Amino acid sequence: MHEMQPISKDSFTLRDDLEGLTPSRIATLYRRAPLIRQTDNAEKLKQAYDQSQLVLSVWEGERLVGIARVLTDGVQVSYLCDLAVEPDVQGSGIGRLLIDEVMERCKGTELVLRDSNLSSGFYEHLGFTTVDNGWARKS
Repeated sequence: MHEMQPISKDSFTLRDDLEGLTPSRIATLYRRAPLIRQTDNAEKLKQAYDQSQLVLSVWEGERLVGIARVLTDGVQVSYLCDLAVEPDVQGSGIGRLLIDEVMERCKGTELVLRDSNLSSGFYEHLGFTTVDNGWARKS
């Protein structure tokens, strides 16, 4: 496995809108990253993004290579719903860029997230700590 080079600001574009983010593109990135999310209902995926307070995406030309989606009250808590980066550019700084930008835009709030064992080392490396006092219930 070869080490990825840090990304060059000239080679990517960070966007903070929904331009170009079709359900198909998002679902493809989720599956490739991999990010375990429901991707078989395009309308629900579109609705989730439309109703989020912050969506950041990283593009290499017209290719979506990274995405972060956040729900926040802007005061106390921000919830990082999704963070996905294309496998061929993982390790190049795109995930860190997205997290840093989320932290900047949600300054003053506690950023929380759910994680799988696949990426726990990534979040720990960025200064996140695990919490034991959480609960989840599907409706």
